[in-house]
Amino acid sequence: MNSFETRIVKTWKPSVFLRIVFIILLLGGSALTSIFEVEEKWLRLTGSFAFMLGMFGALSQSFVKPKYLGDMEIDETRVKIDLANSKKEFLISDLREIGFKYGGYASFWKYTLYGNKNHIYFTTLSGEKYNYEIILQNKQKKEELKYFLNQLNTTDSIEIKKFGNSAF
Repeated sequence: MNSFETRIVKTWKPSVFLRIVFIILLLGGSALTSIFEVEEKWLRLTGSFAFMLGMFGALSQSFVKPKYLGDMEIDETRVKIDLANSKKEFLISDLREIGFKYGGYASFWKYTLYGNKNHIYFTTLSGEKYNYEIILQNKQKKEELKYFLNQLNTTDSIEIKKFGNSAF
């Protein structure tokens, strides 16, 4: 059994206010250009501009690159977390459980082109909980993690929990 390495990231999540503004722009712009028969040219142009701005804002979330925070490496004996300001290392024997919430790997229609929100978390025997958002760039990385967690589950007495998308 080898090890699994990935990046720890933080995905940008737009505020509720910003989402509401984009929805208003989309609905208002589409209403002015498609539903109401507006005679004034400036009002039709304003509606078209609002619609385009709303579409740009709604679709641009997929193109925002997640913020890189550090690296994570898991092997059969330890979990190594290397963040910018701290380094932590946990022995597998000191962990009660490891969990993984799978959201998929990179796709346009999900969260970002760079990778979806996948979370790996673990709980120590003392009860401390750690949760990290990780990136899975492609199907190969997904299969590596799946294989590694299955191997880890069979060799150690640690409990592996899987949540989220059933494709994992």
